[in-house]
Amino acid sequence: MKKIIFLLMFLFSIILVPKTFAQGDSFVSIVNPVRGADFWDIKDQKPETVILGQTAILDRFNLPATWLLRFDALDNKNIIDMLKNRPSDEKGLFLEVTPTWGTQAKVTYHQSDSWHSAGSAFLTGYERSEREELIDASFEKFKSTSPRSIIAASSPSQSLLIAACM
Repeated sequence: MKKIIFLLMFLFSIILVPKTFAQGDSFVSIVNPVRGADFWDIKDQKPETVILGQTAILDRFNLPATWLLRFDALDNKNIIDMLKNRPSDEKGLFLEVTPTWGTQAKVTYHQSDSWHSAGSAFLTGYERSEREELIDASFEKFKSTSPRSIIAASSPSQSLLIAACM
């Protein structure tokens, strides 16, 4: 008897549930984080080679993208030139701390056993004054109009507020 009741409830739930269809247009945003030479350990490939491959795919399908550049990628003229040739794509900052960024911002990089340790790579691993120096240096280095997008894993709200006000 319990099985019959369960079966009837299941069938009614399928029959009586209205179908829902998405309304309007849908879209996908392609976001590419761009890392530079810091911690690049692929011997037979350079960071700009990855960008060439990604742009080839985007061009083949006529798709725009967002490029989020880590501080060390801003030092790579080849990467910058490739992305300048894509004026319809959005460019932004990828706030992942590296030794290059720390040195140029005059902030001591928190070296750890792993470069992707939170205390090393994330802004939360640094004091407020250090975060301010890092963010100032990144905006100065970006130089073009203010970045349209910013990404920072595990970033304190105060750091994002500073970036938003730049």
